[in-house]
Amino acid sequence: MTVNTTSGVSAADQYALKSLNLRTPLASYADPSSVPVGSGPLGQGTGAGSVPFGATASGGDQDDMVCRSGDPVLGGGTSPGSGPYTTDAALPYPLTWSGMPAGTGVVVSGGTYGVNTNDLTSFATTLCTAADWLEDARDLALACLTDLRCDGFGVMMYSQPNIGANGSWNFGFNSAHEAITSGGAQCYSPVSDSCATERANAIAALQSLTSGAGSLDDAADSLRTLATAVTLSAATYTDTESGMKGRWLLMLQTARLGIKFGGGSHAVIAAGIVGALAVLSADGAALPDGMDDALQGLEMLLGDPMLDDWVNTDLMILLALAIWAKQAKTGLEAASIETYIGQVAEELDPAISAMLPDQVPVGSRMVDTASLTPMQRVVYYLAVRAEQSGAYRYGEPTGVTVTPHGGQSVTVPPGVRDPFGLGTAVPAVAAALPQSGTGPQPGTVAEVIRYSDDMKGRDEDTSSGVVSILRTDHADGTTSWLVVVPGTTDWGSGNTNPQDLLTNLQAVSGRPTDMETAVVTAMREAGIAPGDKVGLYGHSQGAITASNIAADSAVAEQFNITNLLTAGGPTAGANLPESVNALHLENTGDAVPALDAAPTPRTPTRTVVTIDTHAAGVDGYPHAPQIYADAVDGMHGNPQIDQWTEELGGITGAGEDGAKTTEIIFDITRDSPETTWEQVAQGAGKQG
Repeated sequence: MTVNTTSGVSAADQYALKSLNLRTPLASYADPSSVPVGSGPLGQGTGAGSVPFGATASGGDQDDMVCRSGDPVLGGGTSPGSGPYTTDAALPYPLTWSGMPAGTGVVVSGGTYGVNTNDLTSFATTLCTAADWLEDARDLALACLTDLRCDGFGVMMYSQPNIGANGSWNFGFNSAHEAITSGGAQCYSPVSDSCATERANAIAALQSLTSGAGSLDDAADSLRTLATAVTLSAATYTDTESGMKGRWLLMLQTARLGIKFGGGSHAVIAAGIVGALAVLSADGAALPDGMDDALQGLEMLLGDPMLDDWVNTDLMILLALAIWAKQAKTGLEAASIETYIGQVAEELDPAISAMLPDQVPVGSRMVDTASLTPMQRVVYYLAVRAEQSGAYRYGEPTGVTVTPHGGQSVTVPPGVRDPFGLGTAVPAVAAALPQSGTGPQPGTVAEVIRYSDDMKGRDEDTSSGVVSILRTDHADGTTSWLVVVPGTTDWGSGNTNPQDLLTNLQAVSGRPTDMETAVVTAMREAGIAPGDKVGLYGHSQGAITASNIAADSAVAEQFNITNLLTAGGPTAGANLPESVNALHLENTGDAVPALDAAPTPRTPTRTVVTIDTHAAGVDGYPHAPQIYADAVDGMHGNPQIDQWTEELGGITGAGEDGAKTTEIIFDITRDSPETTWEQVAQGAGKQG
């Protein structure tokens, strides 16, 4: 017998299948039941039986609704979540692994395996189409099953049809196809006994194919369930992201209006207090270490007419946000700070831009100032002001001295005069040091972070900065290097330690820094050859420094930088080449990665791991290296992360027979003539 089924594959469906880019393996989605409650991104909790990003559990009628043409997402209408939330961002998805710390949520975005929300919507549509095809195949199999049972004599829709109210026959079905697929069909005549064994085997096979676990019907239902989860995940994430930012913008705008109408008297009072304190303490020279740095920063902000409006309007909001962010109890801190300072930068930008030249140095290049973001231009202005403040207190910098432990010092010009020190000859003095072959060989992300934290902890001289380079000599005769750059040590601007606030401002804006110059100089002193593989790691300020080095084309001409790892740093401004495989770690409660007022780009070679520890009971502010290390300890299961970890082992020699690693530590000092301020400070007993 012949049964009419659903029409064939449409041209649109065929095109969708051919053009579909399945870049996210389904296995990468973590089991939602294993994600701790309250561990989702941006405070979105997930728990047993839930789906990622707070989407409603799918199944039954909801699956059918998502796959039908009337649905606003898949049926041609518009809906939140139907497009990418930024032009280049990949949709994040949760990641879990065995031994993951309780209460910690990890979300991965970017990398080769990322998919934006348009990809997901197309994927969900294709899943529904595939489910339709499976149901067509099931209907054909059911028709064959019925035909086998009836031995070719055909079917009737009921053995005892009912008589309707108007006297007509009512079989209960509109067609034989409907009767067959619903199980309501019966044979016209008894089945003969010929070929009974073969028929029985075929019937058993068709029954397994059409019903039960693993059947065509079961597979179609699974595809519809998956389509629902995919669609709701995309929509829910986009709605959550945009809704959170929208609420914070409204709250901040309301607060700023209230302060403006209040007259900003708090700023006048603050300026008076700071002025009096400066007079009484010889401009901070008589204040304890740390307090003099705070006074220097306040003087820079309160004494600048370009910043008057911002100080009058936003100073109290900034202080309130800083106190709130310091508590890190919600997992919303980073996104909220990013929203706030982004809005402030937009307002300050016109006046600030008018004060900057048409072109400014960014790394080793001169670029049009207009090509920078509003935040970069504002911070560029602040960096120049911090340089002026530092020159007044500590003298105009004359050079940067880089000294390997046990080796000869090398001095190069300051970063603003010779970016990265590339215009100055640097001897490979550290290459002549003995190769111990007993240095550490970190093989995971967590081990790199812990090594950096330990290395910095061993340095007790706060008057200078410190970096480390791990040289690994492999059994095949090649050499590779891991350059490790810790974070901020000094919160002043322009003192002898270049791991200071001045470097932070310069690095975020793109202006050349003494730390960038020092790190590249140390790489040259170590004797890194042009073809040697080089990995960079940085935490906080070190993350910006490492990213800017990896992004610079002039540096790339001398070094083969293949890998970058950052933790807790604002790295959005670095335009990394595709030759660098980058892994960025950012905690949702850590405001530092948000200080560039922009999300870190997600690209095929840049993967961002967003960590939420606000429900994990961590001890201390989530910017600390140890908290980052603990959160990602044992992290695996994402192809991009696993590939990065494998490449790290190739650089450090972890687990490799015959690989020998040598640790080279470098002290870094910013040189300048002694000033009257420093003489007064020394007379008051200050040490740094």
